[in-house]
Amino acid sequence: MPLLIDGHNLIGANVFEDIRLTDEDDEARLVARLRAWKSRYPGKIEVIFDHGITEGRSSTLSGGGVEVRFARNPTDADELIRRRVRHPKKDLILVTNDAALRQEAERHNVEVWRSDDFIENMFDPPAPKRKPPVNAQADPGDNIPDSDVEKWMRIFGDGAGKGQEHPMWTPPFKPSKRRRPPNVKPAAPPPSSKPKHGKRKR
Repeated sequence: MPLLIDGHNLIGANVFEDIRLTDEDDEARLVARLRAWKSRYPGKIEVIFDHGITEGRSSTLSGGGVEVRFARNPTDADELIRRRVRHPKKDLILVTNDAALRQEAERHNVEVWRSDDFIENMFDPPAPKRKPPVNAQADPGDNIPDSDVEKWMRIFGDGAGKGQEHPMWTPPFKPSKRRRPPNVKPAAPPPSSKPKHGKRKR
């Protein structure tokens, strides 16, 4: 999300302990701070200052993901910001405490951060949206309606948990135990068929 910063308005809000409007290099200090914070923020940052030595885009201060522009006077700076707000880029965020510019942004559905909001958000920037992996597959069980689950539980359940709020699911069948053949004793050998002979007489 690109940021459009009302530069001197942000410095004048005294949210920085080491940057004041009375400093000769206040613009350079602010830009240096924004460049240091740029690694925390994924969007482009554009800063518009009320007036400066040069007019238009500053090739000296611009760079590192921060675009710097100087207006001829404060009135021109406000008009330049209004033009950006009236034709905003996607998800533009305006950083200013100026009441008139805030109202203009609200009329064009542009999000506005006050100076203290900006400081807080820069230390906790919005996380970029991550797309799910291409090969990721959803668990088919996630899309099963609750009514179907209850129906299957009634069909396959064995009755355990009836009347309870959360019945316990049981498998549809239980494997039968393997039966062993009965122990069969071996048959007794048949009696001997040899004839009985008496003792021989001498």
